[in-house]
Amino acid sequence: MSLVDSLRRLSDFSRALMISRTELARADRLDPAALSHLQQQRLERLVCHAKRHCPIYRDHYRGVDLHHPSLGALPPVTKGQLMARFDDWVTDDRLMLVNLERHLESLHQDELYLGRYRVTATSGSTGQRGVFVYGRAEWRRNLANFARLNERYVGVHPRLHPRLRVGVVGATSPVHISARTSLSAGVGINRVLRLDARRPVGELAAALDAFKPEFVVGYPSVLALLAHEQQAGALHLSPAKVATVSEVRTPEMTDAIRTAWGVDPFDWYGITEGGVLASECQHRQGMHLFEDLFIVENVDADGEPVAAGEVGHKLLITNLFNSTQPLIRYELSDMVALDSRPCPCGRTSRRVTAIDGRSDDVLMLSGPTGAQVAVHPMVMRRPFLGLPMVRQYKIILEEAGVRVLVVLAHDAPVEATMRKVRAGLVAALADAGAAAPGIVVEIVERIAREQGHGAKFKLIESRRRQLSPTSP
Repeated sequence: MSLVDSLRRLSDFSRALMISRTELARADRLDPAALSHLQQQRLERLVCHAKRHCPIYRDHYRGVDLHHPSLGALPPVTKGQLMARFDDWVTDDRLMLVNLERHLESLHQDELYLGRYRVTATSGSTGQRGVFVYGRAEWRRNLANFARLNERYVGVHPRLHPRLRVGVVGATSPVHISARTSLSAGVGINRVLRLDARRPVGELAAALDAFKPEFVVGYPSVLALLAHEQQAGALHLSPAKVATVSEVRTPEMTDAIRTAWGVDPFDWYGITEGGVLASECQHRQGMHLFEDLFIVENVDADGEPVAAGEVGHKLLITNLFNSTQPLIRYELSDMVALDSRPCPCGRTSRRVTAIDGRSDDVLMLSGPTGAQVAVHPMVMRRPFLGLPMVRQYKIILEEAGVRVLVVLAHDAPVEATMRKVRAGLVAALADAGAAAPGIVVEIVERIAREQGHGAKFKLIESRRRQLSPTSP
């Protein structure tokens, strides 16, 4: 990375830190009326901007009175709708999807597109690909929020003598917003070890053992596996703080982390569409929504609000700080419960007290020697990031092998895509130290949600009877 890029990144981080410690710190204590007023002001600016600069929103809002927009009067949007007209969604004509896809393929570090934009991608909790763009001012907001949750919620502060040691186990590709945020925040204040969650657990344990992090952040499923390594005597960490992100953390995972390291982990709720949406505070009575930056609506299948404490069918997210790629009442398939009762910490925002529908399975597969290998969901998801021709997918481990359901993008080559999906999964499993079982790829019209009370949608699902990572 050039000196100019490094100085630009340092400038962005410094300004983000100032925003976090002033504006965002004040927003945490706004009373509900003041917070509602702030949200309405930002919503009106965003809607006006979207109508002026985004043809897709002009069409979508035809016939809607936008002089003083009421949130409920604005029709929701889906990822599929927006991605189908991507070039009509972004507010800079130079941000054409075909060129952004090429940029994503070439990303190595924190490179900017056109000298000003950061581009990320996700398959999200529904397996449907999305590409998301942030201008520099918008990315500073994301960094400021990241600084806020670290300093004011978790209680982790930069330290120069000696520098704070931070171990991060998750995505390492700059295509992912979590890795990209970590990279752009890496200005030398802390010592950071970034580890790919797809690596075998033994390799992760050895690397962390050598580094001895004081703060550990990662996917809860893989941190739980590492906690089992600690209990088995193969890992010797004593972190002061642990935080989990990107996946549902089950009670079993929480117990494993607490037992292994003697700390109660913090939980963060992250989305590619805006960074970290919510974070636990020290009282751990749910994750506080960052409602100065997002409007979050919890609704049923018909889009009607659900009562506090009830699990909704989906969320409608309005990102109040991204004007490059406006997200207004954008559907997320996550099923959550929200609590508006006061928190002992004194913060006034609502809290996410339950999350369902974004939990994937850790698969137990045979290794070359026949021993069981824990394969993190990230291993199975990673091959699809480089396949824009795949619109949606689901991976199912059955007794006979792996079945992959694929919904193709329009005009995608069927046979070539099937070969790429299979080859990508075989290579990913080999890198993880697992022997690839039989992999069958099926092209389907649509992938239905699971039936039953939770109506979950798992990208990675095991239907095979298998031993747990701690079974003898």
